[in-house]
Amino acid sequence: MAQTTGSISWANCLIEISINDSAWTDISGMTNAIKVDGGERAIAEFFTATGDIPILTKGKRSSLEVTASALYTELAEVSEIVRVAYEAGNILYFRWSPKGGAGGTFSYKCNGVPTKPVYPQGAADSADAIPCEFTIKTKEIVKSTL
Repeated sequence: MAQTTGSISWANCLIEISINDSAWTDISGMTNAIKVDGGERAIAEFFTATGDIPILTKGKRSSLEVTASALYTELAEVSEIVRVAYEAGNILYFRWSPKGGAGGTFSYKCNGVPTKPVYPQGAADSADAIPCEFTIKTKEIVKSTL
């Protein structure tokens, strides 16, 4: 098989957040990473008296946690949008497109309640930008083509 030429980087990813699934805020300019955890499918093993290998059965998938790393600002940007949703226990909608949201490319979308507080924190001896990391617990991530 020939080596692929279709590799892409994260450099042009479009990342958006919404409180209502219709008006979206582009947070690409203040977000630099997305991490997905969870979603494992339960698998059971059953050994019979005569077999040497197990019989496997599949179960349900667990929930997912989508974590985004962004910058804290005191504007009506990602940190404030997430803080309001977190404190109220409201659903946030989150989507990202690795190739920048161009037509014909893939997009991934989920919704859920933020599970971690997003209050500013840091150290006085650091010149680092103040981070705003937020996690949304969701039942699924839906892939679509733009």
